[in-house]
Amino acid sequence: MLSRFFILLLTLLLAIPPASAQSSGQLYTATRLQLDVTKVLLAQEHSWNDGDLDGYLSHYKDASDTQVILEGPVRGLSNIRAAYHANYPTRDLMGTLEQSEVEVRALGDNFALATGRYHLTRPHKKGGDTEGGFTEVLEKTTAGWQVIYSETS
Repeated sequence: MLSRFFILLLTLLLAIPPASAQSSGQLYTATRLQLDVTKVLLAQEHSWNDGDLDGYLSHYKDASDTQVILEGPVRGLSNIRAAYHANYPTRDLMGTLEQSEVEVRALGDNFALATGRYHLTRPHKKGGDTEGGFTEVLEKTTAGWQVIYSETS
């Protein structure tokens, strides 16, 4: 898992050039915000791959306006938790999550946008593999960076 962290961190360093960079291939140091948000994404991936759905959801803000787009919009952490448990009631249905092409950018001091690709590996009888893109908006709270909006496509 530690090596996956360094690979994702290297991807982050290469994928998000600062506004002042002359070329998109230029290396630079990631901001504290980018690193902190990336840590949240890695923790979510780790919890998911451990079959710990509640651990995965612990990175969501417990607020009535926290929203996830599943088959439609779901608002409020208790409703989000119920929807995830209904959609992924077993470890086999959760599968193994791999995130890539992650980009994080600041939306002011207390908000961040994280986008990337995901690949979910599952047995064919449990829905098979699926992949797509994800978008998460995170808010910096007293509890740290927390997801307030999440959508996969």
